[in-house]
Amino acid sequence: MFQPTELPILFQKYPYLRKQIAWLPLGQLPTPVHRLTHLGHELGFDSLWIKRDDLSGPLGGGNKVRKLEYLLADARQKGYETLFTVGPKGSNHVRATIEYGKAVGFRCHCLLFDQPQSEFSETNFQHIRMRADKVHTTSSRAAFIARYGQETFIQFTKLHRNRYFLPPGGSSPIGCIGYVNAAFELKAQIDAGVLLEPTLIFVALGTCGTMAGLIVGAKLAGLKSRIIGVRVVDRIVANVWSVARLARKTLKLIRVPLGEMLNRTSHRVKKIKAREIEIWGRDFGRGYAIPTEASLHAIQIMQEYEGIRLESTYTGKTLAGLIHCVKAQGYEKQPILFWNTYGHAGEISNRDQAVVPATAQ
Repeated sequence: MFQPTELPILFQKYPYLRKQIAWLPLGQLPTPVHRLTHLGHELGFDSLWIKRDDLSGPLGGGNKVRKLEYLLADARQKGYETLFTVGPKGSNHVRATIEYGKAVGFRCHCLLFDQPQSEFSETNFQHIRMRADKVHTTSSRAAFIARYGQETFIQFTKLHRNRYFLPPGGSSPIGCIGYVNAAFELKAQIDAGVLLEPTLIFVALGTCGTMAGLIVGAKLAGLKSRIIGVRVVDRIVANVWSVARLARKTLKLIRVPLGEMLNRTSHRVKKIKAREIEIWGRDFGRGYAIPTEASLHAIQIMQEYEGIRLESTYTGKTLAGLIHCVKAQGYEKQPILFWNTYGHAGEISNRDQAVVPATAQ
């Protein structure tokens, strides 16, 4: 199903990493990047671009495919047979974990909590129900937090020796490697003359892994672009401290085999402080997965002018944030990049799976 591909650019740049970090070729990479000519003209932006991670994989695109290339490889290398992850009922991360996990031979279990319904979330939930080997659901936020704490303890103590735990959004240092490599991928496209180096790069900020990986990768690749996370979840989850901490942990993971080779380059990254992280939170609205008027308008104009589909939980709010932030800071004449992390789902297969309550073991 997955076509052989060349090694990630990060491994080509630093060959020793190939011996330290496992990798599975799941995605269709590199993803294309192109100019949004018509939308840019409509908005009054001179140079608006898009990175098409919505086209990242054969079983559905989105930002999770890049993370799963390393997370599933790590699980396989360590001998696990079952994957366990958590998220809202419409989680693209949970759906992608199940689709790609089962495609490479894993059993897949998940724990879900309620979220506001939309066409996007309902489609993902149906995929999860049909494809997962076991689905646990919770009836309240308190029940979810208790069960999540239990699973974290089980993972830490290794009580389930045959079950690999993927954190929400796949946002661990291992998962972040996918977006460290993505930054090198973007740098190669810039060097090849595909696009100008962006002044600003906008990406959805949820569980922080995508942004943290891009920050580390941009520093190591020598990109000068400012990366701005558009917050789409509560501030307790997505904040400058969480991003900075995850970025430092990711750097620590990839510096181990390189020794002095990365010392000079990585010095700038390991000194990253929370105050250096840029987050735009004005388009979050009333809560997670609750559309805003601006996000719905952003979805509409992207479809109308460029024929590209977005959704209201992540990418619609991210484009709305991009528009407002660029205009507020007066960057209409600068090169701007919208990193499209939209994760579409494919056709649902006909296979019944039972949904069991959270108390089931």
